[in-house]
Amino acid sequence: MIRILLAVLITCSSLSLPAQELSKKETKAINKRLDTYVKLTKKEDYNALMNLIYPKIFEVATKDQMIEVFNSLEAQGFDMIFEEMKITSLKPVSISTSASYVLCPYDMKMKVALVNKEMQNPEVANSMLEAFKMVYSTGTVSLDKENYTFQIAGKKHLMAIQNSDYGKDWYFAEFDQSNPMLLNMMFPEEVIKKTKELVKD
Repeated sequence: MIRILLAVLITCSSLSLPAQELSKKETKAINKRLDTYVKLTKKEDYNALMNLIYPKIFEVATKDQMIEVFNSLEAQGFDMIFEEMKITSLKPVSISTSASYVLCPYDMKMKVALVNKEMQNPEVANSMLEAFKMVYSTGTVSLDKENYTFQIAGKKHLMAIQNSDYGKDWYFAEFDQSNPMLLNMMFPEEVIKKTKELVKD
């Protein structure tokens, strides 16, 4: 009887825990979509980039609203140049038939210039320097005071998601722990908890 109970417990446990390994097919599919994501980000082609964004995000802001925000940055006096965005690994968080989540850490380098003359003053530049340091707390942020240009480098995290509600394609969303409300809206609690553990490693 004890052996039967143990067998049942082991079987139930194995069924409740989805496999945590990516197949070659899944790895290839994610990398292909990631390559496109990186290229479009560097090109600042936000219209095309929206097709790779996790659709659940659009419950918070529509595609048109997000594109408008990105395109308005230059009008507000910011010139952003992504110099590097290098995916360093793929870390499965949860793999199942209904929804799969894979953490994609990446190294990034970005230059942000203040091109609006009204913003080119020490007070604004120093305020923005502190703001960037908060956002990229684990990276490095420097300011070229003569040219009002910020150099930002650090490690960030994308989440690749394949959700049967949105078809078979892989989509992407930033895993930004500074925005817990958005994380809770997009991801199950157990996925958030496991991802936080992976981010620490």
